[in-house]
Amino acid sequence: MVGRLRILSGMVLACAAIASHSGVLARAIAASSEPLDRQLATIETGHQLVVGATDGDVSFGGYPVQLDGFSGIFGYASEVAYVIVVDGRASIEGTTAARGRMLLIRPFAAGISSERFDATRLQEALGEGGEAELAPDVLASLERLAAAQRRGMFLGRLAQTNFNVASLGSAEAEMGRRNRVGGAAVREARFAPPAPGIAIEQTIVERFLAALARGDTAASAQFLDPLPYGYSGPSNEGRQAREAMAAALIEAHDWSRFADAQADKAGEASWLVQGNGAQARIALRRTTEFAFVQSIEVAE
Repeated sequence: MVGRLRILSGMVLACAAIASHSGVLARAIAASSEPLDRQLATIETGHQLVVGATDGDVSFGGYPVQLDGFSGIFGYASEVAYVIVVDGRASIEGTTAARGRMLLIRPFAAGISSERFDATRLQEALGEGGEAELAPDVLASLERLAAAQRRGMFLGRLAQTNFNVASLGSAEAEMGRRNRVGGAAVREARFAPPAPGIAIEQTIVERFLAALARGDTAASAQFLDPLPYGYSGPSNEGRQAREAMAAALIEAHDWSRFADAQADKAGEASWLVQGNGAQARIALRRTTEFAFVQSIEVAE
């Protein structure tokens, strides 16, 4: 049966096209000696972490990932987290990717799949980003994999498709999505597996209140509805406006009263949270990407 070779152009190449809109060029980063879990938790959406010769379990995209002789790349795009396997194997809950394949993790527990990736396109992307010194062993193995895939395409065993997990749609659209849902706080909420018996929107409300309670302006702002701030494209102005609103909210009330409170559904898209001596009513606006906080009222 003829395989289909999914195209992964790589974050460096994809974001080179985005840079003229955003002024920010995403880059591939070689993993350091720090714990891999910590590095994966802090990688920016749109960037890649190049990892060599690793075994064991790590947490990524809301799931435990089992690595066996693994060398490859971890990354987040706006609509998917991915694990590219250059050598060895990576597995999540019974779904495995071996050399030449990648694991795709979709948000809100929408599924995990194993797909082929285009090693030549990935190799070219890393090269154009000036990353030849990133991880010599990984890049050398990637070159051998690319050569084998090219032979497969020459013999008709593989064919390319116009599919790029790094940037779904136009560069501007991808950057807009990253601005809306690529921040660490919202990304974690989107990719965290849902707790049994707990609605996703409930966890969004509770994460938002927890961010307010710890005075985290950046995290709180990510949960606010971007629509009133014209935050639909790659501009940073909407982000700054939301952060200003979040800072004002943090100053307006003693949110520590809601730090560990549980949200209860109060309407179709509204939630009621009873804190210590105060009550908060939060309305959400649902989108295909996330359920953002549209309004919040506090009764002392």
